[in-house]
Amino acid sequence: MLSQHTQAQLAQVVSGLGEGVILIEPDHTLSYANDAALAMHGVAELSDLGATVSEYRANFVLRYCNHREIGPLQHPIERVLAGEAFRDAVVEVHHVRDPGTTWMHRIRGLVLTEADGRPSGLALIMQDVSDHHEAEERFESMFRANPAPAVVCRLSDLRYVKVNQGFIDLTGFRRPCRKRVSFTPR
Repeated sequence: MLSQHTQAQLAQVVSGLGEGVILIEPDHTLSYANDAALAMHGVAELSDLGATVSEYRANFVLRYCNHREIGPLQHPIERVLAGEAFRDAVVEVHHVRDPGTTWMHRIRGLVLTEADGRPSGLALIMQDVSDHHEAEERFESMFRANPAPAVVCRLSDLRYVKVNQGFIDLTGFRRPCRKRVSFTPR
């Protein structure tokens, strides 16, 4: 058992993190969220997230980056409730009362255990990757719209990763039917 002093120190560390932290009790109540997690959801208090996992799901809509709804068993909260520790689930989040404001979160789930291995709590740890995602979208848009031939190559093997329509028009190659990158002459 941690001393009160150690618990207070840990609380200070977590509250000062740039990553958002939400703690979930085994009974599905949300017991803690640091300031970063609150800011990443556009709320001021833990109660604004919801008192329980069900209220959180009712308050916030999560979608994949391609704007598809996340299925009930794929939701980061459901995954961590099922005891799954996971990394790098990137989702779009918006509050149901403000669908025009969205954030991109990279979420990982942790299962906290007692010494005997029983789950004692769950944690969602998140980073706001909205700026990074917006920069990628701007790059993609400019890359596709540029009429000049453009190509992105992987340095390790000089394989084409991405080409624009100008490159296709200049070289006579055609895009493959699938997302896989390999180009064939017409």
